[in-house]
Amino acid sequence: MLNIRSIHGLKAISLVASAHNFQPVTSTKLSQQLGLSVSYTESLLKELKQGGLIGSHRGPGGGYVLEQCMDDLSAWDVVRCFEPVDVETEAPVRSAEHQLCATVHENLCDIRRHFLQSFPISQMVESLPKSSDVVAKDSLSRHFKPLPVKLAPKAPNSVFDLPNFMQLMAA
Repeated sequence: MLNIRSIHGLKAISLVASAHNFQPVTSTKLSQQLGLSVSYTESLLKELKQGGLIGSHRGPGGGYVLEQCMDDLSAWDVVRCFEPVDVETEAPVRSAEHQLCATVHENLCDIRRHFLQSFPISQMVESLPKSSDVVAKDSLSRHFKPLPVKLAPKAPNSVFDLPNFMQLMAA
């Protein structure tokens, strides 16, 4: 089973990989698309960058881009950035049951790793909805107050505005 940071990391890297014309994607835009806070998204991106999967560009037009071709990346490459490596110290005395459980756990980890290695990021990108930008814009519009209704004037501002006011009243 994947931990939640691995799942969010897979989503983040698939959004970076699906960027239009390989344009850099900002952490703000990613956080809106993922529905996560900017600081949490930046911590995910930091781990992906330390794993050598993405690179960043600062300044106007900057953001995050893939460091490798998405066909060369697998889900395992992303997951190993977020999950700790199991380093088990050898206990001096182990029971047969403990040894059996350890063997089953190692086999399960190997099966999981092989499955994730055979699952390319490009397959995740293909399964993304094409209208992800529309969803982000709709969710952003809910955070603003509605504009006040513009009131029509009840009288002209000056004598010079009287003809315009009369035309508005007639319409």
